[in-house]
Amino acid sequence: MSYQRSKAPLSLMEQLIMVFVFAFAAAVCLQAFVYSDRLSKDGTTKETAAVRATEVVETCKAYHGDLKKAADAIQGQVTDATSDNGEGAVLTKAYDDDSLRVEVKTQAKIATGGEAPDNLLHQKADVSVFEIPKEGEAEKTTPVYTVQVAWQLQEQAKK
Repeated sequence: MSYQRSKAPLSLMEQLIMVFVFAFAAAVCLQAFVYSDRLSKDGTTKETAAVRATEVVETCKAYHGDLKKAADAIQGQVTDATSDNGEGAVLTKAYDDDSLRVEVKTQAKIATGGEAPDNLLHQKADVSVFEIPKEGEAEKTTPVYTVQVAWQLQEQAKK
């Protein structure tokens, strides 16, 4: 009588290896989906931040750099300038629905051109958009979006 070994353990081993291969492939695919979702959310946040920054900057430009009037128009807050030339004033506008905060920090006023009335006064500003932290989260110090802008402080003289 000859004794034959069963091939069942070999078949079971092959099936276990295939299950591990498919589990590994599923984990890789899941990581790809999570990464793409995070990229999509980051892109949406940056796009929304750019739109919100544009809204605030255009309001500042419309009021020719008068941050107090601009803040009143958009229901923002202004902290006073740290110097007499207007440098250091900060306009802050929070958008709670988007969890974003826009900060416009002014720089020194710059005169360009030659003699008056051709001498136009410009104001430069740094615009930063930050995410508003949720309850229990630490304040984020890295802005989502930054840009430098400038606007004319006075109407151009008519010739």
